Amino acid sequence: MNHLVLAADPACPWSWLTVRWLTAVAPERGLMLRLQPYSLWLRNGETQSAGLPDFIAAIANETSQQSLRVMRVFMALAAEDRYADISRLYIEWASRVFTPGPPQAPTPAVLAESLTAAGLDASWLPHADSPSWDTPITHQMDQLDALRPTTPGASVPVLLQGDQILLQGAILAAPVTPEEGLALWDAFALLTTSPTYIANSPTPPPFPAFA
Repeated sequence: MNHLVLAADPACPWSWLTVRWLTAVAPERGLMLRLQPYSLWLRNGETQSAGLPDFIAAIANETSQQSLRVMRVFMALAAEDRYADISRLYIEWASRVFTPGPPQAPTPAVLAESLTAAGLDASWLPHADSPSWDTPITHQMDQLDALRPTTPGASVPVLLQGDQILLQGAILAAPVTPEEGLALWDAFALLTTSPTYIANSPTPPPFPAFA
């Protein structure tokens, strides 16, 4: 289990926790981890989980729209095989969005700041407002969803090895320490070797913490 794809939406807090976990584990366990955009905004639009307070739904919608701008830059980077830059940009953007305290939607300026922090120059920023990248993003999403036709609705993150889904949906509710992350990965890797294992997603997951 060396080459893995992690489909995630930077607007999704559970995606962020999984990205933090797996990007930390990858160099320690010799994993080749490639992040792949999955836009909940393109898939669901303004539809949010039932029961969300209106102000939280508004924040989620704005965050999803800003996340799509980030993913357009991801696609431009992927077109040049700059996958390490995608990981760095994801981490820089999400670490500025998911912080302790009351939730708030990111402004467009967060992407510009994150590009600089990731070592990328401003020439990448115009891609964020180019809808031409939405078609390849949607194509990748359709390919992924074809692997899980019985899954109701869109759920991220999704971890794949080839065409096999190893996990989908929330798995962490808070960040893990490096030691915990390695132990969790080793247990998960062992579990997936069982022929009886199926990818599972707990519902509903608890809202995550970011302290």
